[in-house]
Amino acid sequence: MLQCVNRDVASAEAAGPGGTPPDEVARLKRLSELAIVSSGPDPVLDALVDAACLATGTPIGLITLLDDERQWFKSKRGIEGEGSCRADAFCDYTIRSSRPFIVPDADRDVRFAGNPFVTESDGIRFYAGVPLEIEPGIRLGSLCVIDRVPRRLAAEVRSLLERLARCAVERLLQSEDRYLLSRIDSGRLDRAKADKAALVLAEEALAHGFFELHYQPKIALDTGRRIGFEALLRLKKADGTIFGPVAFCAAFDEPILSRRIGSHVLQSAVAQAKAWEDAGVDFGHIAINVSSSQFVSLPGSHGLVGEILDATRSAGLSPRRIQIEVTEGVMLSGQDGDIGMQLEALRAAGFLVAFDDFGTGFASLVHLKELAYDQIKIDGSFVRAMTGSSADHAIVKAIVDMAKALGKHVIAEGVETEAELQALQSLGCHYGQGFLFGRPARASDVSLLLDYSAKWGVPPHT
Repeated sequence: MLQCVNRDVASAEAAGPGGTPPDEVARLKRLSELAIVSSGPDPVLDALVDAACLATGTPIGLITLLDDERQWFKSKRGIEGEGSCRADAFCDYTIRSSRPFIVPDADRDVRFAGNPFVTESDGIRFYAGVPLEIEPGIRLGSLCVIDRVPRRLAAEVRSLLERLARCAVERLLQSEDRYLLSRIDSGRLDRAKADKAALVLAEEALAHGFFELHYQPKIALDTGRRIGFEALLRLKKADGTIFGPVAFCAAFDEPILSRRIGSHVLQSAVAQAKAWEDAGVDFGHIAINVSSSQFVSLPGSHGLVGEILDATRSAGLSPRRIQIEVTEGVMLSGQDGDIGMQLEALRAAGFLVAFDDFGTGFASLVHLKELAYDQIKIDGSFVRAMTGSSADHAIVKAIVDMAKALGKHVIAEGVETEAELQALQSLGCHYGQGFLFGRPARASDVSLLLDYSAKWGVPPHT
């Protein structure tokens, strides 16, 4: 959503903002800190949109928020959907300046005449947006009104829109306090602050390239042959300090940020697989974890299946080089049917799917028969306890026997001792992963290990 340069008349209004692109790093950081994109509907913002439409006589009104790829409708009137691709958004122009951005006739504006909002069913001709500037230079989105016929705004109406936009900004800033207050349950304010710090840390990692993948080998327990690696996400700060997922786990509960991290992991794993393949390395496959947010289909996006297919095809990789791991938390995200169809589509395309952390949730057995997968990964907590607990040993045996009966392979996670290895071998477990075979390591360090025998006799703590 945006303003206009009339092909026939050049005016100050039509010229649009002069501008400098917004500071995206700072802008996205504040958007994440406010935690407002996924915080649900807000009756106050809805009332402001209604007032804007009433004042301008327009059928459509929005309060939008822009992340790095999409425009989200925080509040809306007269239009369907939850958002759109940012590249098509008129509001992407609005956030480039502190001034209102107005397009009297989009069909006669060289920037928007071919825009899908103009040429397709929405038929937008008029747009007027005021940026939501929460602090100098930080504009998160827009309060805008839209019509399907060309028009202009009187000065007093434009002034009213600016006042409504300031009210919207104040409401958005209140959400920061509401976010903290909502987390203060029995003194958990520190946790709420830590979660916000984790979101900021993850945003910075994406912006500055601090995220990196470490790789842990997976071994065939009958032969000692390495079958592949699992990619594990780490955060390396500028001073060299490396953080595990605990430091930024709150980011995985924020849908937009989680999707961006998932896309980064996919692209990085595919690039590494391609590099190893080009170097003639027999690495097997790289397994990546996918989050529940990645399964959500958004307007204008390829979806998870399309994203994975595009990434591997562009790199010229066989689907057997990338394995998909899904935890039970993903299964319980409330969209089981759609997840099942997407997993089946991935398997049909040739990708292997593993059910990760099996045994830790109450719904595991249900998903075993309902969802499409090839392998079961036994949670490491059972593996570590099985040599000292007959009950845990029985659980691991039951999982292995059940998987075999279903025609699935089994991977045991968290294998750390020779006793655990021998116990798993005696049960006929197919594969293992854990410190006994190798700790997670950077790709450069892993490449050194690839020169050794694949037998588990290689230095286990490299």
